[in-house]
Amino acid sequence: MELTEKVVILKTGKFKENDLWVRFLSATRGVQNAFAFGGSRSRRRFGGCLEPFSQVLFKTGTNKTGTYQVLQEGSLVKGYPGIRSDFRKMGLAANCFKFIESAVLERDGNRAVFDLLTETLDVIEEADPDDFFPLFFRAKVAFEQGYNPDFTICAQCGKPLFSSRPVVFNIEKGQLNCLDCNDGRQGETISSGTARTLAWIQDTGPASWINLRLPADIRQECFSVMDRFMAYHMGVVWEGNGYRKI
Repeated sequence: MELTEKVVILKTGKFKENDLWVRFLSATRGVQNAFAFGGSRSRRRFGGCLEPFSQVLFKTGTNKTGTYQVLQEGSLVKGYPGIRSDFRKMGLAANCFKFIESAVLERDGNRAVFDLLTETLDVIEEADPDDFFPLFFRAKVAFEQGYNPDFTICAQCGKPLFSSRPVVFNIEKGQLNCLDCNDGRQGETISSGTARTLAWIQDTGPASWINLRLPADIRQECFSVMDRFMAYHMGVVWEGNGYRKI
């Protein structure tokens, strides 16, 4: 079966002198792998589009037995030269790519994650986002995948949580409780500023995040609590210089 679809290339590599393997995020099928036979020399079929940090329109098929995908041709949609020429920006984008490669995405959420990734690349290309930017991306991916706590009200009594008092985040249940309803046995106490920040990330996109400047304590608390949240619900944890499935 042949498909024509828009993708973002995550990673490429050689497996023969002129042939490449390509890992990409499809807007409809999630993370995919395919072979581009003659990809390193065929300008007619793949001219300038088989590089990471590229948005590409691919025509794909399969081999005769249907055991693997074959890229038949591609055309560049957007190349992100600003990312490729800046090591810091490249690192921010690569961090987001590594998370996408490691996370198991729900099929129904592929389009939302694809749109989120392309918007994230646009922002990194055009602006100079904070080093914390990939965390916002990871949190938003988790929310788009359905792991979407309500950071605004207590799950027990329904009381709004946006006072100055700390709240309790039950990571396993994906719920927040006010201090009055917390039984003291489950959950992690977080500041109201952290709860407001995570609620804001839920409701906004990458173009809004570039203006966010967080105090150091809220930054660290957001990182700590969302790292554990994604480890529990998505099975992915940051370790060393990459992500590990658990």
